[in-house]
Amino acid sequence: MTTDPARLDDLFTRSVDGRQVQFVRPADTDRAEWGAYGQGRFLGMVHAEPGCDGPQWRVGATAERHRDLDDAVRALRRSSSSG
Repeated sequence: MTTDPARLDDLFTRSVDGRQVQFVRPADTDRAEWGAYGQGRFLGMVHAEPGCDGPQWRVGATAERHRDLDDAVRALRRSSSSG
């Protein structure tokens, strides 16, 4: 799996902690952002931003930043289960 957001497809699936997450880039943008869906429900948005040591993933609702996409998904799961 690539870690370069520019190389990610508009639609892709990734396993995070043994559970599948589907990522969908909105049709109205070419930016490095995707909606994340897990177990049939919307988890939230993730955005890739350039960083000194590679991309950082920002969680849309909280602006929380993570070096790893998996960690961003974990934050989305955490925030979606608390609401």
